[in-house]
Amino acid sequence: MRKTFCKAVVLAAMAAIFLTATAAAAETGTVTGSSLRIRQEPSTQSEALAQLNAGTQVQILDDLGDWYQISWGSYSGYVSADYISRSSTSTSTPAAPAPFAQAAIGQLGAVTGTGVNFRSAPSTDASVYYILSQGSQMTITGVSDGWCKMDDGSQEGYVNADYVSVNGIPLVDPKGIITGDCVNIRSIPSTDGDIVSKVYGGALVDLLSLENGWYAVSYGGAVGYIRNDCLSVYTGSSASGVGAAIAETALQYLGTPYAYGGASSRGFDCSGFTMYVLSQHGYSAPHSATSQWNSTGTYVERSDLQPGDLVLFCDPSRSNGKACSHVGIYIGDNEFVHASSGSSGKYVRISSLSEDYYNGYYVGAKRVA
Repeated sequence: MRKTFCKAVVLAAMAAIFLTATAAAAETGTVTGSSLRIRQEPSTQSEALAQLNAGTQVQILDDLGDWYQISWGSYSGYVSADYISRSSTSTSTPAAPAPFAQAAIGQLGAVTGTGVNFRSAPSTDASVYYILSQGSQMTITGVSDGWCKMDDGSQEGYVNADYVSVNGIPLVDPKGIITGDCVNIRSIPSTDGDIVSKVYGGALVDLLSLENGWYAVSYGGAVGYIRNDCLSVYTGSSASGVGAAIAETALQYLGTPYAYGGASSRGFDCSGFTMYVLSQHGYSAPHSATSQWNSTGTYVERSDLQPGDLVLFCDPSRSNGKACSHVGIYIGDNEFVHASSGSSGKYVRISSLSEDYYNGYYVGAKRVA
């Protein structure tokens, strides 16, 4: 099935905008607290839209006294003025790198499928020169309309771009998943670069290129660079679109406080969190980890986990004899997001299935999508 390069076109347009941006005076602020929430209204009772870590830079839109109206990435809302240090600076928006598909021209592309056709023209009706084996490499000389023009050393031909990758990154809809808890997006591919934005673990970012150990990325309206050891190329293409969407929805609530019996964005317990996230995608689940284990979705082997799957655990000291004591949502890369009540933090956070506690008390997984 052919895919279009709409995203590449959009990102190319973004690149043009960034490249022509001029320096402009803007009042910025730096977060001084360890955890500051952006709220929908200037009130501690208002819904939290996102959570900012110390050192994050935001743009101040309005001063309301005890509150600032700010923008950060794709978010616009209100933060307590007590935890913002103001500074008026002249800033220039960094130039955006070229979209990944265009940056791939001139590089070696690897065939990712089996039995892939090397054709004489960019059409499924074109004659086939020969069949490519998985892992075959050729130089990419052009990318357009879902086709990759490649040179095998003696002739040029065309390969469906769905089956081509560069440095392990797929040409079509390239994404990375953040593997650190909170990662800086920088203005240049260096730790000396200014922090453009921050992104939390498990989030999916658009990959634009790989340059000297740094990925150029786009996320939430911000364009910049992330070190290659802070993200992995997203390999969840085999997951259902709904499952991936469930995982992304779950990640929107990182930092939301734990609340026993809670099942709303003001506070969750573990099964209240999974129940709430699933409901956003039209799925009904009971408010109990054991009940979700017994009656929600179909069983999945641990080796077959995909983003969006429920992962369940049983700590006998907390289960009161029930089958499960805890539940979360798998996000890929052996990690899951959950409403934690443990000593490591009572809020929605990301943990690894490899941690001794979760590995030891793992019960199984259920797939709803």
